[in-house]
Parts: sequence; structure tokens; C-alpha cells
Amino acid sequence: MLDVVEELKAALPPIFLGSRIGDLTGGAIHWPTIQNKRALRLIPPECFCYSGRQVLVKRDAFLAWWGTTLTDTSPCFDKPEKRRGRPRCSDQEGREHAAR
Repeated sequence: MLDVVEELKAALPPIFLGSRIGDLTGGAIHWPTIQNKRALRLIPPECFCYSGRQVLVKRDAFLAWWGTTLTDTSPCFDKPEKRRGRPRCSDQEGREHAAR
């Protein structure tokens, strides 16, 4: 996972406007989610500073925290995918239904 953090460190400016994080990371990090985590005090305050009312992200501190949230694979990939909604008809049942 350090590769991902290092790649972002090379791509991001040292400090940037928080609301631009989605654009700067190709959508990998979603600013409203970061704001929610900030409100819950799940992200160290050292990761941010202000310019007036604008929230700025300190790249190195933020990526050090963000790197701790990454895993190699998501547990959801290990589970079979469940289909939502009504069960599908077999081909025969579908033909019978269409004939009605």
C-alpha cells in the first residue's frame, strides 16, 4: 500500500484546497467523506489548516493518515455476490409468461 501513498505524494502539491481532493486524486478520495471523518475526529487535525474559511490539506500528514486506512483487498471481494430484487425466471418460464 505504500506504493499508492508514494504515487499520490508525487502527484499532489504539498498543500491544496480540500474541496479539490477528488479531482486531484482521480476520485479515489471523496471530500464529503473526509469532512464527515473530520467532524467525527477520525482524522488528526494536523492534516489540515485554514486560509480564511477554506480548508487546506497538508499532503504529507494527510497521506500518512490515509495510508493507514488502506488494505490489500476488500473483504467484500471474498464473498459471493448476492443478487437483489426478484429472482429471475428460467428461460422456459419466461417463454410461458410471454405466451400468455
